[in-house]
Amino acid sequence: MKEPIYITFANQIAKMIDNGTFKPGDKLPSIRSLHQKKGLSVGTILQSFNYLLDKGLVVSKEKSGYFVQDISSQEIPIPKVMPVSLSAKTVHIDSLLQKLPLDGSGKKFVSFTNALPDNRLLPFNSIKRFIQQTSRDYSGSYLGLESRYGNLHLREEIAKRSLHLKGHIHADELIITNGAAEAILCCLKAITQPGDTVLVQEPCFFGILQIIECLGLKVVSIPSHPVLGISASEVKKACKKFAVKACVIVSNFNNPDGASISTEEKKELAALANTLHIPIIEDDLYADLFFKGGRPDTIKTYDTDGWVLYCSSFTKTLAPGFRIGWCAAGRFIYDVARIKSVLNHSTSNFNQQVILQFLRSGMLERHLLKFRLEMHKNFNRYAFFIQQYFPKGTKITQPHGGLYIWIEFPAPLNTSKLLSKAMEQGISYAPGEIFSSKGDYLHYLRISYSSLWEKKVENALIALGKLFSKALDEFEN
Repeated sequence: MKEPIYITFANQIAKMIDNGTFKPGDKLPSIRSLHQKKGLSVGTILQSFNYLLDKGLVVSKEKSGYFVQDISSQEIPIPKVMPVSLSAKTVHIDSLLQKLPLDGSGKKFVSFTNALPDNRLLPFNSIKRFIQQTSRDYSGSYLGLESRYGNLHLREEIAKRSLHLKGHIHADELIITNGAAEAILCCLKAITQPGDTVLVQEPCFFGILQIIECLGLKVVSIPSHPVLGISASEVKKACKKFAVKACVIVSNFNNPDGASISTEEKKELAALANTLHIPIIEDDLYADLFFKGGRPDTIKTYDTDGWVLYCSSFTKTLAPGFRIGWCAAGRFIYDVARIKSVLNHSTSNFNQQVILQFLRSGMLERHLLKFRLEMHKNFNRYAFFIQQYFPKGTKITQPHGGLYIWIEFPAPLNTSKLLSKAMEQGISYAPGEIFSSKGDYLHYLRISYSSLWEKKVENALIALGKLFSKALDEFEN
């Protein structure tokens, strides 16, 4: 199918932005001049500019024209990497989480803590239609219990979507779970005993740390580079120093720093797991939310002997409340399924059938295309406001996908202590401390850009900038 003219022209401008012909802040040629020089219709040029607006590459200024978005990954410093300090320790994250007011409520409240997509960005009408379609099954099959492995047809549809895994997932190897968190818990429970040591990357999603704490495990953490993620060589050193029973790794767009591991490192990690016989639990929750190119590969892609247990879900992309996740457990399929069965027998039959109908409709990719575009726009908007209004010297990550920005302040401000002041203004965020098993990242925080962009979000970012700037001034004086 031939590409529309407006997209072709928009891509030409995008390429000129990428190669530096048009720099951040530059004004683009006027619609009138482009009409005269290119021979394109005014309508086509407007479509091209709107396409670039949707991509977050340009901004429109009233009565002034179109300008390149003033965000450049080359000009914004990224947060620093913590030094490697290997030690095995117990985790006590839950008590800290209980002390922090991580979210609030009300129409005026703005949550940058919320890690779920805004309901207004989800395909509500389509899901509603498939709920109705499923409920019209007069046999009432959706009222029964599924097997511990989950709906076979849903597993088949998930397997069909796993081309990025090069055919390494088959329906018979999948277990449907209540979200990715349960998948990770089942995997860890199946391959460890209380007191065992597990390796994670840091900063690490606090939900993973909670699971490790709940299971009575010790943790060894490897610092994650905010762009490149975890290093296979550092993982190997840690595995040789400690009796590591399993690794839990987010391979693409890590929560909270958005880091993605390169293909070469993924190959090395898969080889490491297969050689040392140390299972890697791969949390690949965000890979469908890429901004450029195609879906990134995974560690599981290069797994040859089933030592990589692959976990994902539809929680961050389609229907958070349905809690439909899955696990490809490799050689541990029976043990993981046994743990799943003991926990709650099986995942909701009805919810599985609704998601199955959605996948069969072919609408998922269309939804993801729109959702990725919205998240890319949001990232650019959030990054622009953080750069403009947060204290001078603030460092941020610039991921190529996912839902989060990881922020480092220029001085050791305690973001946990400042959270209560933000909450008083009707704003929440996730302080950096909760992403560490050692209490690190006190002057860091995570902001989620998964909400629908609106004026109150813009105002909340400005208010946060003022709060942190004032705290920094007081700290320095």
